[in-house]
Amino acid sequence: MKEQPDYNLDRTVFFSDAVFAIAMTLLALDLPLPEGETNAEIWRSFAENLDDGYLAFVISFLVIAMFWIRHHRFFQRIARLNTSLVVFNLLSLFSIIVVPFATRALPSQGKFSLGPILYSCVMLLWGLAFVLMVRAAQRGRLWRDGTPSSTPGDLIFGTFAGLSMFAVSIPLALIDPRLAQASWVLIPVVAATAGRLRERGRPSPA
Repeated sequence: MKEQPDYNLDRTVFFSDAVFAIAMTLLALDLPLPEGETNAEIWRSFAENLDDGYLAFVISFLVIAMFWIRHHRFFQRIARLNTSLVVFNLLSLFSIIVVPFATRALPSQGKFSLGPILYSCVMLLWGLAFVLMVRAAQRGRLWRDGTPSSTPGDLIFGTFAGLSMFAVSIPLALIDPRLAQASWVLIPVVAATAGRLRERGRPSPA
């Protein structure tokens, strides 16, 4: 697609940041409040909601934070926009807005596979949108001067590595939904290991 000079980079970044902030805020709106007439009952109510509502909130907050960091670092390398990049960025923001809804579906929990599958699909949608953003920047030569030639490959590889466990968790959810959610704990380990292997595979500078 042809580059459009009327796309403003700063407005796009500010708008994107606002969407991330709204999504993070929406996560907290549906958190259950502990109930009870004594301290013991309130603590018991808190413990009962810990596995369902509160843990899902923490997971989603960390996920959105991770996505925002990658989104932020990506746009630090972008010099200008074209139509493709704007469209794929909107797709990524759509997936971010859906995260609070997918989070509310998780606590149905332990019994049904729909929650983890829906959640994983939303994560993979964001990954697809981000990869398409990188490809759009690569095809349109939208990078800032001095951006290393390895940047597109590093960004795409990092996205696949970071989200791979969400893909693995979809078939796991059909067997045991809690096992699927437990597999997400491995995401930082898989991403870090993949990153180290990629660094080792780089040719040494002459």
